Amino acid sequence: MNPAESIEERIRQRAHRIWEDEGRPEGREHEHWERAAREIAAEEKAGENETPESSREADSKLPPLPTD
Repeated sequence: MNPAESIEERIRQRAHRIWEDEGRPEGREHEHWERAAREIAAEEKAGENETPESSREADSKLPPLPTD
């Protein structure tokens, strides 16, 4: 598994947990995916001890929501 797949899987798992925590609402998969991706990106950044970027810059680096 390459690093991009590993991050995507972490995002997928986090988004699923967010969905469950919010009572499994329908039609909010994009919101949950984006929130999970932001959280994972923030964790990655904190682990690297880098200066935080604006959320807009961080969002531009997020992997897209899978369409499968």
